[in-house]
Amino acid sequence: MAEGRENWAVDELLKAEEEANNIIKTAQKEREKKIKEAKVAADQEIAVFRREEETKYNQEILRRFGSTKEEEELERKTKAEIDKIYADYEANKLAVVDMLIKRVIEVKLEVPRVVKGQFEQPQQNQ
Repeated sequence: MAEGRENWAVDELLKAEEEANNIIKTAQKEREKKIKEAKVAADQEIAVFRREEETKYNQEILRRFGSTKEEEELERKTKAEIDKIYADYEANKLAVVDMLIKRVIEVKLEVPRVVKGQFEQPQQNQ
């Protein structure tokens, strides 16, 4: 009978160990589940916080630097001015080239008064 009691005690210990392992596995699964739930909740909270902060940031940018409508208006005006400059360039480039060529070809052979006056002054002082 002593053997029966020893087997019974060993069997009880094995059952208790198995139950303990099952409890540990269940606890680990529950822990993993709670960690996943906490992560999902944290991600949602972070997303809400990020949206709120981005909204605040965009409002501050608009307050400091003006609205995008003002930027678009400035870009439109700048483009119009640049287009006008190019149009003026195209309209006047031939006339300017002709004027430059005419000035280069037509050389006056007289000495300007200013230069004559500079040469005459030193002679008067002598």
